[in-house]
Amino acid sequence: MLFVILAALVLQDSTPSDAGRMALSIAQPVAEVDLGKLKGDLARLAWSPDGSEFYVQTVDRDGRGAVKSTKHYLVSASSRSVKSVDQEPAWASKYWAWKSAQASPGAAAFKITVDTKKDTVRSTAAPTGGALAKGGGADPTAGTTVADAASAADNTQLKTTYALKLKGETIGEWINEAVMPGVNFSWAPAPMSMLVFARRDGGPLVLLDTAGRKQELAGAKSAFVPAWSNDGQKIAWLERKDKKKYDLMVAEISAK
Repeated sequence: MLFVILAALVLQDSTPSDAGRMALSIAQPVAEVDLGKLKGDLARLAWSPDGSEFYVQTVDRDGRGAVKSTKHYLVSASSRSVKSVDQEPAWASKYWAWKSAQASPGAAAFKITVDTKKDTVRSTAAPTGGALAKGGGADPTAGTTVADAASAADNTQLKTTYALKLKGETIGEWINEAVMPGVNFSWAPAPMSMLVFARRDGGPLVLLDTAGRKQELAGAKSAFVPAWSNDGQKIAWLERKDKKKYDLMVAEISAK
């Protein structure tokens, strides 16, 4: 019994917990992902349990931003090939469940919150003062006309912003669209208690820990869909090369 307790304490002490002490090794490209061929927007990146394959998901959206179709691809880490498959593999679904969860797999209290803000936005200023406001003649009896009000209503819309926050840090925002958890962040696997994220439009990888310590990881400049490996030793992401092409990058992560 004593041996079990001591072993648990050693594991706990050896588990990285300080974001400021973590660093990436030199990133290595695994394969090129060309959205000109794959089509759609990047939605998911997942590791296979043994790290030999990656799953990439893209989505097509309608004019309102809703997902209308989904495409699935497997990337081989050895051959660097990208092939289309009919559906998401079971291992990718299992991986995504913990990678994109609301709470850290290693600490249930380390949890993302969602802030919602609604604003009324006008594309043009609402006119007041009737014809005079539009450059016409002065008429003291003319206020804002029915036509003015109707025009203002036509140019008014409700803006709803959903912000995902962790330890006071905004890790992603969605405006007038459904939140897609995990598309720009990844929890570390248990027993680690950290999260890595990037801006939704691409950017450096940023690490957060349970104490709220934050560090930008050197090695990524325009990263998308970061994904922590199942064993917690590596991070993968898609690094943008141009408008349509990305390199699937992998780097080891460890304490300095």
